[in-house]
Amino acid sequence: MKQLFLAVAILALLPTLVIAAPTFNWSTAYDGGGNYNDEVRIIITAPDGNPVVAGTSHDGIDGGDLLIRKLSKVDGSLIWSRRFPAYDDSDMFVCGIAWDPDGDLIVGGHVLGCEG
Repeated sequence: MKQLFLAVAILALLPTLVIAAPTFNWSTAYDGGGNYNDEVRIIITAPDGNPVVAGTSHDGIDGGDLLIRKLSKVDGSLIWSRRFPAYDDSDMFVCGIAWDPDGDLIVGGHVLGCEG
């Protein structure tokens, strides 16, 4: 009987969940320079609740740089940013980011086109 009640409750709420339109609290855009594409690959939430965005940014010098930015959850303003520049026309990509138990950010990635 409990399973039937749960199924009926879910079916009753489903149209409300599907129809509800998303709302945006804020949005932000980033241009790394040189009028090139900048691509977000990963977004995670920091321990303090603020979003951390990581991806590739092209500034027109050598290849694509690895870029990590922490934004304010309130209004999207920049809290901090760290850019790891590419070299020799090689593109850098982020593969994963995570917080360790001490609150430090761990970043993994790779360089595409690197020789040697």
